[in-house]
Amino acid sequence: MKIKLIVVLSLAVLSLTSVSSCKKNGVPPKATVQVDYTKNGQTISIATGQSLQLTLNNPADGGYAFDTPQFNPSVLSLVSHSHTNPGANAPVGYAGTDTWEFKALATGESTLKVTATRSFAKNNPAVIFSGKVTAN
Repeated sequence: MKIKLIVVLSLAVLSLTSVSSCKKNGVPPKATVQVDYTKNGQTISIATGQSLQLTLNNPADGGYAFDTPQFNPSVLSLVSHSHTNPGANAPVGYAGTDTWEFKALATGESTLKVTATRSFAKNNPAVIFSGKVTAN
C-alpha cells in the first residue's frame, strides 16, 4: 500500500512539474492573428514567430489595384498573398477580398501600410490600411 501511494504521488508531482514548465517556457501561441479594416489606425500586438493575416476588400470596382504592402522587413516577412473572388450572389461592385499573411521575425515595431493606385494616377495612391504592428 505504501509503495502504491509513493508511485501515485510521484506521478502527480511529475505531471504538475511538466505542466508548469510548459506554461513558463514562453513559447508563443501558434494561432494566427486575424486583422481586417476595423483595425485600421490601431496597434496590433503579436508574438515573435506568430503570423498576422490581413484581409481587405479589393478596391477594383473603383479602378484601383493593390500595391505591394509597405512594412519593416527586419520585423515582418510577407509569407503569402491571395485573392478570393466574389461569389455568384455578390452585390454589384464587390470585387472580393485580398489576404496577406505576415510572420513576425524579430522583436520590434513596424508600420504596416497597404495602398492602392489607379493605372492613370500612379502618383496618387489611396491608403487602404495603415496600422502599427508590435512584435514581442
